[in-house]
Amino acid sequence: MPKLTKEQTRLLIWLSLENTYFEICREIGYSYRQMNGLHTYVSKHGQPFKFDTRTLGKLVNEELVTSEIIYHFGVKYEHYFLTKKGRGFVFAYANPK
Repeated sequence: MPKLTKEQTRLLIWLSLENTYFEICREIGYSYRQMNGLHTYVSKHGQPFKFDTRTLGKLVNEELVTSEIIYHFGVKYEHYFLTKKGRGFVFAYANPK
C-alpha cells in the first residue's frame, strides 16, 4: 500500500464518494485551469480544504487515480476518478484490521 499524506488520503476518500467529481479545464484561454467539483471538497463544518495539484499528481503517479478527457459544450476537461487500486486503498483505509 502506498504511503500517502493526510491531504492525499483526504482527496482520495473524497473522490471515492458517490456524489463527488473533479474536473480541470484543459483548454487554452479564459477558462484554462478552471476546476469543477471542488465546491463539495469541504470539512464537516463547511470550510473548504486547500487543494494542491501536487496531491493529485501523487495519486495519479501511484495509479490510485486516473482521468479521461470529456467535453462540456465543446470545452475540453480532464475528469478524474479512482482506479480499482484506489478503491481498494479506500476500502482498506476505512476497514483496518
